[in-house]
Amino acid sequence: MKRNLLSIILLTLSLFIVGCSNGKQEVDFAEENVVIKTGNYELPGKLTMPINDEIVAAVVFVHGSGPNNMNETIGALEPFKDLAIGLAKQGIASIRYDKRTYSYSKELMSDTDLTIYDEVIDDVISAINLLRNDSRVDVNNIFIIGHSFGGQLTPVILNLDGNLRGGILLAGTTENIIDLAMKQLEEQESPYYDVYLEYYDYFRNIKEVVAGEERYFFMGAYEKYWVSYNSINLEEETLQAASNYDMLIMQGGYDLQVPKETLDKYKELLEGKEKVVYRYYEDLNHCFTDGTKETISTAYLIKKNIPAQVIDDIVIFINDSRQK
Repeated sequence: MKRNLLSIILLTLSLFIVGCSNGKQEVDFAEENVVIKTGNYELPGKLTMPINDEIVAAVVFVHGSGPNNMNETIGALEPFKDLAIGLAKQGIASIRYDKRTYSYSKELMSDTDLTIYDEVIDDVISAINLLRNDSRVDVNNIFIIGHSFGGQLTPVILNLDGNLRGGILLAGTTENIIDLAMKQLEEQESPYYDVYLEYYDYFRNIKEVVAGEERYFFMGAYEKYWVSYNSINLEEETLQAASNYDMLIMQGGYDLQVPKETLDKYKELLEGKEKVVYRYYEDLNHCFTDGTKETISTAYLIKKNIPAQVIDDIVIFINDSRQK
């Protein structure tokens, strides 16, 4: 696993400047095409950069589970694009990029050696290093914004890198993703629940690849992937990160994937950790848009934007962290 690979900025392909005027003191911003390079993998992305004379704080977005493009498009929603533009207008740069399993879906479909580091973590580290090599970015104030599965892994990335300023967890959880998925399937009365139930306990607890089982496949991944995932103690990683880094944990009340009680579990786990801030939004869904009256079959079908309050809360958190 190539955990310490540096990222390389390839030729910037395009640049456009957008003006802003909606009553706030906002800045113009530019979006540049970049490529996140980790080993032989090259992932197209966007660097969204405020246009001003100051070095700026910056964030790297970490996708939820499954193949995702750089905007993390879910139905009609584009949460990462919303956040990138909203943050840039308030002076914070960001990188978002197509996930490796999105850009190389065919190549990775038969890769039995794929791990959680290959799928997510290595490319995040590459994107972080891309920011560190940009003279416009304040290298002491780089943050991670992880959504859902990405929020779950944000503390892991903070601990692994060791030099980030902090992390924002959007609908994250310390619950094993297999447990969470099984609960969702059961609640939805999905026929896949019974299919997976027979193998649930085995893959939930597997700690090493068994010879001859390399091609065993469960919930979209081969055995080695689940071994790498199960090797991570999510609660311990979260406790460690909360002791050393500023963290903002955000949860929506209408989240149909991660229950709102998850925020209480974070508070219980991280009791006494003064670096952690919590925000709860009663009417927002898993993607932090209005989720009132949504069901699992109707969610995310209508174009909605992340409300200004969510973006403002992230900006306040980052600016407060910079001032410490």
